Amino acid sequence: MGVPPADSYSPSEHVEWITSDLVCTYEPLTVGGVLGPTTHWPHVFAVMKALAGRFGADGVRLVVAFD
Repeated sequence: MGVPPADSYSPSEHVEWITSDLVCTYEPLTVGGVLGPTTHWPHVFAVMKALAGRFGADGVRLVVAFD
């Protein structure tokens, strides 16, 4: 929570700062980090590709809910 100090802000690197008693961390996200081979997403996409191959791409949808 809070804006990082202006002198240490860089959108391409890990930054930590303290606001009151809270340690804040900014870490940029990359497509590879979120959807890359070390995540579970390649399995999801493989299943979607198999379903599209069998039933057609127009019939395959991914619906996601976050709680």
